[in-house]
Amino acid sequence: MMCVSALIISFLLLCEFSMGMGSLVVDDAQSSDTSDLMARSVWAEQLSLSLLPPYSSPDHQVDPNMCIQLLHEFANNSGALSNCLAGMAWPVRVCQHCYKEYAQLKATMNKIVTPMQNSSTLSCGTTLLRSDRVQVIVALSNFYDDVWIDSKCASCLNMNHTSVLDSTASFMKTFDELMQCFNITKGSTVPDQHGNFSHVCQMCNVTYKNLSDQYTNLEHGNYLCIDLEDAMNSTRILWSRVFNCTLPCTDTIPVIAVSVFILFLPAIFYFSTYLHSDQRKRKLILPKRLKSNANLAHIQDKSN
Repeated sequence: MMCVSALIISFLLLCEFSMGMGSLVVDDAQSSDTSDLMARSVWAEQLSLSLLPPYSSPDHQVDPNMCIQLLHEFANNSGALSNCLAGMAWPVRVCQHCYKEYAQLKATMNKIVTPMQNSSTLSCGTTLLRSDRVQVIVALSNFYDDVWIDSKCASCLNMNHTSVLDSTASFMKTFDELMQCFNITKGSTVPDQHGNFSHVCQMCNVTYKNLSDQYTNLEHGNYLCIDLEDAMNSTRILWSRVFNCTLPCTDTIPVIAVSVFILFLPAIFYFSTYLHSDQRKRKLILPKRLKSNANLAHIQDKSN
């Protein structure tokens, strides 16, 4: 019975479509016919959503208006997120500026798969997510999830993903201070061949060290996302390759002391071995006969 009803409705849709095409050919100059054709197309889409026998029952019906509204909402959120990701691709700032668009997209997906509360209406998940072979909405959602996970954006956001962590904001503030010190925007700083003796290396050394220390602490705490990694990589390239600067090592004196100790360790070993050897304890022992003759001669000298 359901198949017969579907065939009848399909025939009616075909007739309506043919009538619309006929009126469009007769009066092609009128824009109202085009509007009527679009209205019929929307009506046909709504009707097709309500005629899914495997997913509906007399007590539970899929509301086509709600599903189409959620579909348009997902399309708008997807477009906003794509625009944000592309706009923040270089320099990479996707985690700091696109978390709101990503949260809105995930909220729309949650509404698609979740039934409405206090209602007998089914969710639109089966209709919108698994009604076609390609599963466009699922593929798009998985793509955005993969980009977000690969970027490790959750490491730079709070638990609810509603704001940036204070550590991330502090790092980016120090990064902006260092870029201002480099004077990249004005382009007045020209790299020279003096290395650490240049004006840039001398003036920006403290800020660069502070930024490097913050990055190390964030790395140990697993608070790094693609934004911070890209910022630090670009900073290191500017510091070492463009301005020919190096960060002085604070452990130079201990390293030299240990090296000298290791260098003289063999000499100390051989010297201590010599001091504790039997050669130093040797004494000259005269033979007994020679000693008695010597005593006899001594006695004779005294008697004389």
